[in-house]
Amino acid sequence: MLAIYATTALILAASLLLGRAILVLARWPSPAWLAGATGFAALVTLSPFLLRLPGRATTAALIVLALLVAAGVVLWGRVRSGAQGRGTVVAEKPAEDHAHASRGALRHRASPPAGSRRRPPFSDPPAAASPDPPATAWFIAAAVTAIVIALATIPFALNDRVGILGMGIYTNDHAAQLYWADWLQHGLGPEPSGVRFGYPIGPQSVAVIAAQVSGTSLVSAFNGLLLAIPALTALTALGALTRVPPLRRIAIAAICGLPYLGASFLAQSAFKETAMGLFVLAFAIALASVGRAGWRGVLTVGVLLAAASVFTFSIPGLAWFAIALPIWLLATALAGESPLDWRRIRDSVVRHRGATAIVVVVLIAVAVIAIEPATNFFSKIDDVQASAGRLSSPVFGGEALGIWPEGDFRIVRGEVSGSLVAVALGAVAVAYGAWALLRRRRFALVSMLAAGLIVYLGSRVFAEIHVQAKALAVIAPLVLLVGLRGLLAPPERPSPEAARPPAAGERSPSAAERANPAAEGRRLRVATLAPYALGVVVLVGALGSTLLALRAAPVGFDDRSAGLERLAERIEGESVVFLGVDRFAGYDLRGTLARAPAGYVPADITAREDKPWQQGLAADFDTLEPRKLDQFDYAITTTAAYASTPPPNFEPVERSGDYVLWRREGETPRSRVLDEGGSPGAILDCEGDDAKLARRPGTAVVLEPPAVAGYLDWETPRPAEPAAAGQGRGFAAPGRATIDLDLPAAGRYALSLQYHSQVPLHVQFDGETLARLPPSLDGMYLSGAGRGAFWPAGELRSGHPGAREVTVRALEPTGLQDAFGVERRVWLGDLAASPVAGAGEVPIARACGRYVDHFTLERRGEGG
Repeated sequence: MLAIYATTALILAASLLLGRAILVLARWPSPAWLAGATGFAALVTLSPFLLRLPGRATTAALIVLALLVAAGVVLWGRVRSGAQGRGTVVAEKPAEDHAHASRGALRHRASPPAGSRRRPPFSDPPAAASPDPPATAWFIAAAVTAIVIALATIPFALNDRVGILGMGIYTNDHAAQLYWADWLQHGLGPEPSGVRFGYPIGPQSVAVIAAQVSGTSLVSAFNGLLLAIPALTALTALGALTRVPPLRRIAIAAICGLPYLGASFLAQSAFKETAMGLFVLAFAIALASVGRAGWRGVLTVGVLLAAASVFTFSIPGLAWFAIALPIWLLATALAGESPLDWRRIRDSVVRHRGATAIVVVVLIAVAVIAIEPATNFFSKIDDVQASAGRLSSPVFGGEALGIWPEGDFRIVRGEVSGSLVAVALGAVAVAYGAWALLRRRRFALVSMLAAGLIVYLGSRVFAEIHVQAKALAVIAPLVLLVGLRGLLAPPERPSPEAARPPAAGERSPSAAERANPAAEGRRLRVATLAPYALGVVVLVGALGSTLLALRAAPVGFDDRSAGLERLAERIEGESVVFLGVDRFAGYDLRGTLARAPAGYVPADITAREDKPWQQGLAADFDTLEPRKLDQFDYAITTTAAYASTPPPNFEPVERSGDYVLWRREGETPRSRVLDEGGSPGAILDCEGDDAKLARRPGTAVVLEPPAVAGYLDWETPRPAEPAAAGQGRGFAAPGRATIDLDLPAAGRYALSLQYHSQVPLHVQFDGETLARLPPSLDGMYLSGAGRGAFWPAGELRSGHPGAREVTVRALEPTGLQDAFGVERRVWLGDLAASPVAGAGEVPIARACGRYVDHFTLERRGEGG
C-alpha cells in the first residue's frame, strides 16, 4: 500500500505545484482550487509527447522534474516578492459568487463612464476579498484530500491485499492499459495496435512517469492514479463552495470527489471517466470565475482542460466543453450580464488583421494535414461506439444522481429494491440546486449540467450502452455538487449592492419586510430548515451509496500472475506464445515478445481454423498451427492434465505455480486435428465423417478418453442475487457444489477444473480433499463466468467405472470481509477427469473409435 500512496502523493504534488505556477503566470487569485485540475491537465497533455523522446520514461521523468523545479522557482519568486494583491496570497471567493460580486462591472463594461479608460476585452478584473484565512484553506484542502484517499482505499482494506481493482468480475480492460503502459515505458516489441491507431494515452502516460520516478510497478502507479483523480476532483469542487461553512464544505467536496458512479468506475480500475469528470467540473468552475480571474486565466485553464480531454477521451471529450460554452454565453447574454463585449472584440480583430489572418491560415493548414488521420481515428471511434463494451445491460441514468442502494452499478433499476426512492431524492436535490443557481443568475454550473444531459441523451440515440455509462460517470461529480451546494449552502447575506435601486425586473422589499427585519430573518431561517434537512439526507445517502460501491469492489489475485512473472524473467527478450486464457498475461509477461491465440491481450495470433478459440474455451498446443508454433522459441501452458499433448520438439524447462514453460527445439511436425471444439481431442469416427481420413496413410496420437462434466451439471447453492448479466450462476461463499463424473473405467484420473472464485476452494472425493485451489479471477470475462483455462485439481482413484461424485467446497470470506458482510462469489465451469496414462502413437487406420489428440498424414509419394 505504501507504493500506491507514494504514487498518489507524487501525482497530487506534481499537479498542484505545476498548476499553481501556471495560474500564477496567468494572474489567477490565490489560493486557487483549480490548481490541481490545471496541473493534472498539463501533465496529461504533455506526458504522451515526452514518452516518445529517446530514453522514453527516463527522459520524460527528467523533463517533468525540471518543469516542477521551474514551477517551484516561479512560486518562490512570487512569495519572495511579498506581493499581497491579486494572484498572490488573497484567498479565493466562491467561484459562482465572483460573478455575483462583479455583476455591476460586467453589466457596464460596454459603456464605461465618461472620461474613464477602457479595459482591454480580455483583461482581469480586480480580485475580491476572501472569507477564509489561508490557514483555514490549507486545513480544508488537507482534510478533503485525506478523506477521499481514505475512502478510495477501502477496497484494498476489505480485501486485505493490494492488486488490480475490478479484475475479471467488472472488467479486464485494464489489462490493455497495463500492456500499453509497459510499452510506453520501455518500448520493447512492436507498438500496440491501440496506441498505433491513436487511442488516447494521456492519463496512462502520467502513470508511467510516476512509476519511473517512484520506482514502483505500473500496477501500483495506476492504483495511485485512481486515488489521485478523486482527490483532485474534491479539491476542485471546493472552488464552488467557499461560502459554505468549513465542515459542510469538507463533506460536500469529499463526496463530490468520489460519487457513486465515480466509486463504481474506480472499482474497475477505470480512470478515463473519472479524469473527464474532473476536467468537466473544473471547466464549469473556471467559467464561473470569469468575474474575478478574468479571461486571461480562464482561457489558460480552459485550453489546458480541453486539450487534456482529447488526450483522455479522444475527440468526443470536447463535447461537454463545446456544448456548455455557448449555453453559458447565451444565458448570460439573456440575463444582461454577458462577460464578452462583442463590439470591442470585433474592433480588436480589425486592429490586428494581420495576426488574425495568420492564425486562420495556420488553423486551416493544420486541419488539412490532420484530415486523413482524423478520418481513420473517427472510424475507430465508430467501432467503439457500436460495441456494447464491458456491459450487457444499460446503466440506469438515475445512478448519476449519486444515490443508489446497490453496490454493483451494472444491476438495472428493476432489480434493485429502493431504487425509486433513491432516484427521487437525488432528482429533488439536483433540481433544487439548479433552481437556486438560476435564481441567483449563476449560469456556469447549470450550463455544464445541461451539457452533460445533452451528451447523455445523444449517447442514448447514437451510441451503445457502455458509452452511455461513461457519459453518466463523467457528469456525476457535478450533479452531486449542484444538488448538495443548493441544499446545504447558507442563504446569502445582503450585499452592499442591495443598497442600490432594484434593476428592472427585480422585486423591491415589501413594506412589512422593511418594517420588521427580525421577522423576515425568522422566516428565512424556517425556509432554510427544510433544504438543510433534505441536504443531510442526500449527503448521507450519497456517502452510503459510495461505501456500497467500494465495499463491493473486487481486487484481483496475483498467485498465478506471479508465476508468469517468474517465467518471464527467465526468458527476457525471447519470443513466447501464451497458451492460456488471461488478458493480464500481456503485462505479466512484460520483457518478453509474447503473443497469444486466446484472450485478446497480449498481441493476438490467430488460432487454427480446425480449432478456433472463443470465449469460455481453454487453449493448448493444438490451438495453433504447427507453422505458427515455429515462430516462437518458447511456449507457456497451464499444468492441467486436460490438454493436448505437446509436440515432440517442445520440452518442459521450468514450472512456476500452475504454469509450465516449454522450449522449442527444431521444427514442429505438421500435425492436424479433428473437430475437437474446445477439447484436447475427439473420437475418430471411421464409420461416418472420418471414413476417408481413416483410409489415408499416417499416424495418430491417441489418449484414453477423459470423463467431462459440463458446467451446467453442477448442483450448487441458490445463485446469489442480484447478479450482472453473464454472472448469474455464481453462488455466495461459503457453500458446497457437487457434480457426477461418468468414469469410463477403474483407475487413476487427474482432475482439471475451470473456475473463478473470490475465496479458496477445496476439491473433495469420497470425503478426502484432493486439492486446495487458490482464489482466482484469471481470464474471467463479462460472459462465461467460471469458464476459460483449466487448472489442476488433484487426482482421484476409482475402483470401478460409472458415476462418481466430486465436491467443491468454497471457504468462508475472512477478516474484514466477514466483519462487514462483504459477499464473495464462486463460479464453476467444466470438470474433466483425464486417465493418468501416457499418449500412444498408432497408424490412423488403427485409431478408429479411439480418442485422437492429433494426427499426421504422409505426403503423397511418401511411405509407398
